[in-house]
Amino acid sequence: MSRPICIIDDDEDVRGVMCFALEFEGLKSLTFGSGFEAEEKLSQMPEAEYPGMILVDYMMPEMNGIEFITRIYEKYPDTLAKIPIALSTARFSDETAELPAGAMRLEKPVDLNQFIKMAREYSKTPINEQNIAF
Repeated sequence: MSRPICIIDDDEDVRGVMCFALEFEGLKSLTFGSGFEAEEKLSQMPEAEYPGMILVDYMMPEMNGIEFITRIYEKYPDTLAKIPIALSTARFSDETAELPAGAMRLEKPVDLNQFIKMAREYSKTPINEQNIAF
């Protein structure tokens, strides 16, 4: 069974491109336009339906990507925090340099080949067995 890849980005075009790339490779996607929307839906999912990984944009209104990651790690340490999370950002600054431990970073523009490689691995690996390095 293949797990979907979760894309959280307020830009509909970015979500569309990422979803298209995943679908082209035969992978499933799950998309949200905000961190709050994603948190609400993901927190209601049974663990068996969790996405294989989450890609969250840094620059979003209301809650940025680092705030989302921190919130997930603090509120859901035994559930959602087990899902690998990557921050997607073109903005490397003091704010984005300090990612919570365990989070990954994908530089924008996202290298689709690297993203697809990650997505392939994370979509097929059970959450509790993930220890993939990129």
